[in-house]
Amino acid sequence: MDILGICSIALDTLSSVDHLPIRDSFCTVLDTKKAQGGSGTNVLVQAQRVGVQTGIITKVSMAADSDQIIANLKTEGIDSRGVYRQPGDYVAPHCLIYIDPAGEKALVLDQKSGLPALTKAEAQLDLIDETKVVYIDLCPAPLGLEVAKLAHEKGKQVVLNIQDNMTTVRSRGVQDADLLAALPYLDVFAPCQEGIKGLSGETNVDAQIKFIRQYYQGLIILTLGAQGLIAVTADNQRHLLPAYAIKAVDSTGAGDSFIGAFMAAYCVQGRSLADALTFSTACAAYTCLDFGAQASPNTTQVMAFQQQHQLETGEV
Repeated sequence: MDILGICSIALDTLSSVDHLPIRDSFCTVLDTKKAQGGSGTNVLVQAQRVGVQTGIITKVSMAADSDQIIANLKTEGIDSRGVYRQPGDYVAPHCLIYIDPAGEKALVLDQKSGLPALTKAEAQLDLIDETKVVYIDLCPAPLGLEVAKLAHEKGKQVVLNIQDNMTTVRSRGVQDADLLAALPYLDVFAPCQEGIKGLSGETNVDAQIKFIRQYYQGLIILTLGAQGLIAVTADNQRHLLPAYAIKAVDSTGAGDSFIGAFMAAYCVQGRSLADALTFSTACAAYTCLDFGAQASPNTTQVMAFQQQHQLETGEV
């Protein structure tokens, strides 16, 4: 396979609301539907749709809802040999997602299943030998950091994506020092700005990049939400990209789409950094045009989107 994810998987409940929930206030649900999700799985779905072969190491339950998850992997062509099924009375991992009329979202991970995190003994880590790229999203968290070192020692490209705030990351059992110690084993570090803010205490982009450089010298892709992204190469050349100006229906999965497309284009297909960033940004924007985290495009769809929308890259 080209990309192996040791990552999250879930079913999503998508609720359209009149506004996002706020403290001590009501919001009104306008519509609700179920969809396939899980950040890591969304990443692999996007990579698969733009022409690379992916596989996953993750955990689900024995219940019927997990049958649906595995069926979706097979439909998308994702290698599911690494899916461990947890015996016992558990349901599938589940995420509640609230989406407002502007396409902005709030996500609530439902832990009522109590499904234990995947352990090293349960993970089919020999699959690492079959892949070119190992993708990690810190779910499961301690195992993901251990896998980063293992994959690096095996000569694989290692990509770490953090699209959560640090409070959520720490709740999974990750210590800041352990995360920072794992950074040298990466080839691509792709955090969101909110995550780096919580890790570094810095709010300014330059200060955040300076903080990362104390621990990691490779490619940084810092996503900035509606402001786009900044990528910094190992020789500190910077690439700036704005976000596409579109009318978003649902931004769920946009960041997942971006990193999935980027790994496919840059790590596997060997496109230039500028080309891969532009292509991946288009995939992320396309994903926002419909509901669901797996509304990501195939190659034909994203090429048509790029013909209709121009995006200028820049170096600073």
